[in-house]
Amino acid sequence: MKIVQLPSWYLPEGGQFCLHQSLALQDAGIEVHILANVVLPWRKYKLSLLKYPFNAFFTKENNIPIYRYYSWKFPFVDEPNIKKWAHKTVRLFDAYQKEHGLPDIIHAHSSMWAGYAASLIKEKYGVPYVITEHRGIFGLATEYAKNKFKQAYNPYLEKAFSNANYIIPVSSQQITKIKLYGADNAKIRTIPNILDCSFFHPIPRVRKKNEPFVFISVNGFNPYKGYEFLLPAFDIACQQEPNIRLRIVGEDFHKKAFQKLLKTCKNSHKISFAGEIDREGVRKELWAADGYVIASRTEAQSVSTVEALSTGLPAVGTSVTPKEILTDDCGYIVPVENPKALAEAMVNLVRNRSNFDGSTISEHIKKIVSKEVITKQLIAVYEEILTAH
Repeated sequence: MKIVQLPSWYLPEGGQFCLHQSLALQDAGIEVHILANVVLPWRKYKLSLLKYPFNAFFTKENNIPIYRYYSWKFPFVDEPNIKKWAHKTVRLFDAYQKEHGLPDIIHAHSSMWAGYAASLIKEKYGVPYVITEHRGIFGLATEYAKNKFKQAYNPYLEKAFSNANYIIPVSSQQITKIKLYGADNAKIRTIPNILDCSFFHPIPRVRKKNEPFVFISVNGFNPYKGYEFLLPAFDIACQQEPNIRLRIVGEDFHKKAFQKLLKTCKNSHKISFAGEIDREGVRKELWAADGYVIASRTEAQSVSTVEALSTGLPAVGTSVTPKEILTDDCGYIVPVENPKALAEAMVNLVRNRSNFDGSTISEHIKKIVSKEVITKQLIAVYEEILTAH
C-alpha cells in the first residue's frame, strides 16, 4: 500500500500531525510519501523569503520522501490564493507521479485546501482520497468560528467533501458542518490525531505544603486560544485562591495586542512565560505543573490538551474540547468565552486536585490517541477504500 500525505500546511508552518501520522504508518509497513506546498506568510518571513527555493524540490526526512514547494499568498484575495495553491499542488503531484507512479490513496489534511487539491487530482488521475479535517472552526461553537466560513469558500469545500472517498474529522463536533457541503452520503469516521504517549508519560508528583498551584497553558497567542478570557478568569480565580500561578508556553506573546491585554490583568505578576520551546521542553514544563487550562473559543482536537492529559495532568477546558477526550475523570469543561465559569472550574480543580489520578488520566488518553490505536484505525479506512475502489 502506498499513501501520499497531502497537508494543507506543513513545516516550518505547522503540520507536525502529518509527520507524526506518516511515521506511524511507516512503522506499520505502509509506504508513505509527503507532498507539501508550504505557504510562507510574507509578514513573518519578509526578506528571509529569499532564502527559500520556490521551485519544487525533493528531500528525504526521517526516511520519508518529501516533495515540497514554498510559496506565498497575495494579500486580501482569497479565491486567487485558493486556485493558485491548488494549481501548484496539482503540478507538484504531476512531477511526483512521473517518478513514483500513482499512489493507492491520497490522504489530505484539511479540506482547506488540500482536500480541494485532492479532488482535482482525483479528476485527473482517478486516485481516491480521504480528508482528515483538523480545523476547529467546523465545530461552530462561536460566532467567531461561524464567521470564518466565507460564501466564496462554498464551491471549493463542496468539491472537496462531496468527492472524497472517506472523511475523517478529528472530533465528532465537526460532522454537522461538514455534512452541509454535500457530504451527506460520504463515509465519515472520527479519528483523533496521533500522540506519542510513551514520550508524554506521567511521573510522580509530590507537592510541598503551601507550594503554589501552577496552571499551565501551552498555546501561542492567537484569536483561537481565547487569552482575552483566560486572563480575566485567572484574576477572578486569584481572588478565591491567591496561591495559584499561571505558566504560559508558546510564541507571539511579545505582540502589542497581548501586552496590552496583560496590562489589564491585576495578577500579571503571578504569570510567567516559557516562550516557544521544543517538545522535550514542553514535557518538562507539564511535569512541573499541577493542572492544565485552555480557554479556546474554537478547537478540533487540542493537541496541547491531549499532551497534558497524557502526562497525567487534570485539565480545565472549554466546550470546544471533545468530551471523549476531557471526561469528568480528567477535569472540567465550561462554556466558551465565559471567564467567570472558567475561573470557577480553575478554583474547583485547585480544591479537588486529589480527586484526579494521573495514571488513570494518562491511560484514558492512551486508549484514544496512542500510535497503535490510531494507526490501526487509519489502515482499516485505507483497506475499506481500496476494497470498494
